[in-house]
Amino acid sequence: MSNIRGVNLGGWFVLEQWMKPQLFDGLKGVDETHFSLNHPHHQEELYKHYNTFITKKDFEYLKSINISHIRLPIPWWFLGESPYVESLPFIRRTMEWAVEFDMHVLLDLHTAPGCQNGFDNGGIVNQIGWHIDQKNIDLTVEKLELIAQLFSNYPSFLGIEVLNEPHFSIDLNLLQTFYLNAYHAIRRHTDKLIVFHDGFRPEDASWKPFFVKNKLENVAFDLHLYHCFDPKITHLDFNGHVDVIQSRIKMIQKIEKFVRTIIGEWSLGIIHDKLNHKDSFNKKVVRNTLANLQLFAYEHAFGWYFWSYKIERASHEDWDFKRLVEGHILPNDFL
Repeated sequence: MSNIRGVNLGGWFVLEQWMKPQLFDGLKGVDETHFSLNHPHHQEELYKHYNTFITKKDFEYLKSINISHIRLPIPWWFLGESPYVESLPFIRRTMEWAVEFDMHVLLDLHTAPGCQNGFDNGGIVNQIGWHIDQKNIDLTVEKLELIAQLFSNYPSFLGIEVLNEPHFSIDLNLLQTFYLNAYHAIRRHTDKLIVFHDGFRPEDASWKPFFVKNKLENVAFDLHLYHCFDPKITHLDFNGHVDVIQSRIKMIQKIEKFVRTIIGEWSLGIIHDKLNHKDSFNKKVVRNTLANLQLFAYEHAFGWYFWSYKIERASHEDWDFKRLVEGHILPNDFL
């Protein structure tokens, strides 16, 4: 049985335009940097967003269906470095809500100085400059140590994921050196869980010696497993997607032999046009099946977090955990 069954609270403290398009009305960009530089009332709008996008009632709802784990994306600029807005008080409030509902929060550093991936979730699209300047890497380690200092005493603090989705073009030697430096900085303040993303190369031969030889304690390896991005997968028919899920079970079992795995992000996002549904009933059956197959596969891991709890738009239901539960595509009890 999986130790962690959780959801991401994405789009809250790190903006992604597709998750709440109305927030970006009148703007051309899709990331928080563009929002912060170009929205005439960006601080006012962000404070409103922080107070309304996710509320205490959402924690109450998650508790009612026995979701006890949250992966919380936070930005490196949580203290409000210009041009960004400070989110620290709201992150603290989130940790306090989690204490009240006996929930466990993995704080996920979702952005880094210079941007680690060029994605909207990294804060700046089409820019990957984090690894080019050592100052960016050093500042990231400083921020991670500060996060450990600020939050390790909260009963809801599960641990820290040191960096979300570093780009697949970043050299793994550089990335693993950063991971070790981050690990030791965090360990000065807490023995709680530390999570490392796979850099989109989960089966690279370097990971086993990294985890085994360095004798890392209370760590986990984060894999993000989607069906809608990799061109080797997106064109597949239903049977092809089933085969992919089955292959992931074998991959998880292989990696679990030397480090615990977490499926930090997954969804039901898929290109339905490729599946040639016969009718709406058939489409729902397929969605149910793919949901259950993924849940079965990821239960082989140490844990999983669905992306994401909420998408504030009529479309993209297959990424919206709450709507999927209410639509009887995902279970309504995760105990």
